[in-house]
Amino acid sequence: MKRLWKVGLGKNGEYEAGAFAKNTLTVDFNIHVDISHAKDRDSLIPVMENAFPDAKHKTHLNFAAQMNQFINVIQIGDLVICPVKTSSTISIARVTGDYKPDPETGSPTRAVEWLKTDLPRDTFKQDLLYSFGAFMTICEISRNNALARVEQVIATGKDPGDGTTPITSPKTTDTDAEIATDADAMVDLDQIARDQIEKRIASVFTGHDLTNLVAAILQAQGMKVRVSPPGADGGIDLVAGSGPLGLESPRIVAQVKSGTITVQHPDLQGLIGSVQDTQADYGLMVSWNGFTPPVRKRLNELYFRVRFWGRQEIVDNLFSVYEDLPEAIRAELPLRRTWTLVPDEGEDG
Repeated sequence: MKRLWKVGLGKNGEYEAGAFAKNTLTVDFNIHVDISHAKDRDSLIPVMENAFPDAKHKTHLNFAAQMNQFINVIQIGDLVICPVKTSSTISIARVTGDYKPDPETGSPTRAVEWLKTDLPRDTFKQDLLYSFGAFMTICEISRNNALARVEQVIATGKDPGDGTTPITSPKTTDTDAEIATDADAMVDLDQIARDQIEKRIASVFTGHDLTNLVAAILQAQGMKVRVSPPGADGGIDLVAGSGPLGLESPRIVAQVKSGTITVQHPDLQGLIGSVQDTQADYGLMVSWNGFTPPVRKRLNELYFRVRFWGRQEIVDNLFSVYEDLPEAIRAELPLRRTWTLVPDEGEDG
């Protein structure tokens, strides 16, 4: 029976680019040799003891269980959820190949077919996002009828919620006894909180209000800002500059796209033209729904000319100046700092 898994692509997203370019999932766990001889969790424990000689025994057990899932338990045809850290999105793949060591690094890999990429996190309802937020690199997602709902997202682009026909998960075998699922995995509370904050921003700061939010962030960062009125703006939603009159460098021209609008290459070209026409120093392209692949390919090329703010950058910059934002904005988006426990080292490879 088909199953649904979450596989992380590096603590800092270091395997994400290769995953999409090569249609391959890669995990690390300090393994750089062929481990195809290991057919169950117990045979992987010595591998983990060798890879992590200073780790605790429970860490070896945890990592061995996760690696057993990756190389033995996950079957061709299973679906995989990959939270993409570098873009704060979610991608869905179907497993198409058995375990193989990477020919260059020896790291464990599985071939996949990407079914959906760059899905905004709010495509999924909060209960699934909670499961996707497990700290472990590899775990099965089984709660809340997750598999059927992910299949609906693949087919329709929408999460129907936990109301479709339930699917019974396969019975756990002895070799799977230590398999971690979303039911018992420690979750990333920071990401769960961030998801809730993003949903609030998406619902409150729509249309021109998102431009006003970006303007308030820039003002809190010390810039003088002029916002274009709602309606046709000639490709300029706001301008900002430094100094008492806003005439000093850096001088910025910004476009702001809210809602489900994804920035296309013509939008980017229009912003670059506006930077030249206004004799600004830099452009700022802001898009709550992100950027198309042709636009993202130009990030490095335009690094010294244009900054790109997706929802991740909007929220990061908002956090950095939240206390200095106007009271009206803080009233619409009331936040407070919280303390959470750092996860044990045995949760993530």
